Amino acid sequence: MPLKSFNLIIKNKISSFNKNIEADADKSISIRSFLIGSISQNITSIKNILESEDVLSSIICLKKLGVKIIKKNPRSYLVYGKGLGSLNAKKNTELNFGNSGTLARLLIGILSTTPDIELRIKGDHSLNKRSMKKLINLMSKFGTFFYPKNKFSFPLKMISSNLPVGINYKAGVSAQLKSAVILAGLNSYGDTTIIEEERSRDHTENLLRDNSQAIKIKNKKKK
Repeated sequence: MPLKSFNLIIKNKISSFNKNIEADADKSISIRSFLIGSISQNITSIKNILESEDVLSSIICLKKLGVKIIKKNPRSYLVYGKGLGSLNAKKNTELNFGNSGTLARLLIGILSTTPDIELRIKGDHSLNKRSMKKLINLMSKFGTFFYPKNKFSFPLKMISSNLPVGINYKAGVSAQLKSAVILAGLNSYGDTTIIEEERSRDHTENLLRDNSQAIKIKNKKKK
């Protein structure tokens, strides 16, 4: 949908003030912070978390996968990460993503290339109606299996790839699918290359940007 432009005219002068304004936290960044912290080395301190249902679902899922998460203060958490490939759970453990498509797509991206993962995955009534066909097709390229075959909505069973190899992906407008490929690529052999014709949200890239071994971003030169 094309963006609409508009003009804002303020007739009355706004009085000066000296106060701190605290903006609400962002749900997408909050979820990504927990996920990336869980596969990082050592302790990640996360502050100003949006404690919504989707974020709490993320915490519950990660704890089921063996991640130690401690709440220090309101909206402040410590995530004890053990590095790439460290998530684990007993066979047929069930993960419930609640209503969060972000959590579902990104965590499946991580788990797809994590060794020895065999899980049952689902969401709430609403999420279970949404198609995951694009995600499933992408993760299948890394060698991940989803059952029943040719079923593209939750609930599903997933078995991670035994030998994940990086892929080439021409991204569309979905930042969630792009992020799933990025996170799956982190624990794959070789390079995963993502090409964007149009930029989508880059929360995941920004959280990984300081680690040059994990991700390299090249901006296309304008002609």
